[in-house]
Amino acid sequence: MASNEDRLPSVTHYVIARCDPAKLGATKLNKVLWFADVIYYRRHGRTITGVDNYVKQQFGPVQRNMLGVLEKLKKEGKIAERPSDTPVGIRREYVWLEEPTLAPFAGDEVDLLNEVMDWICNGESAKSISDKSHDVLWEETEIGAAMPVAAGAVVPAEITAEAVEWAKSAFA
Repeated sequence: MASNEDRLPSVTHYVIARCDPAKLGATKLNKVLWFADVIYYRRHGRTITGVDNYVKQQFGPVQRNMLGVLEKLKKEGKIAERPSDTPVGIRREYVWLEEPTLAPFAGDEVDLLNEVMDWICNGESAKSISDKSHDVLWEETEIGAAMPVAAGAVVPAEITAEAVEWAKSAFA
């Protein structure tokens, strides 16, 4: 398995290479990474990117070093960035210039990334997917503060009588 330092740039490069640039701006790129990490964490107790904390920004959770990762990929000639006019303003689109490698990733990681990319890049607007990432954790976190993936992976549910009985017996 690749080191955590290598995983985020590799995942980012893969997502950029597999999504239509007209459907993947900066907002959706960040959402693919967030939702893939949260879902994978729910299933396996670790993230695909190797990073356990995001940072709350205006439009949702963002990897702390995302700008540095994008700059690194551009400097290495793996991606390019271009502005694109949209009805709501300028979108930063990303275009892959070099084929990404899947070597650092397990098959289930790639499968989940593909599933999340299809959902976000082909089925959601940037606004609608941003709204989905503005959950209780996002609402309760200050701009610039850490958003742990583990906290994002918690699935809110009603407390059942059975759960209360289990807790009483487990901790009696």
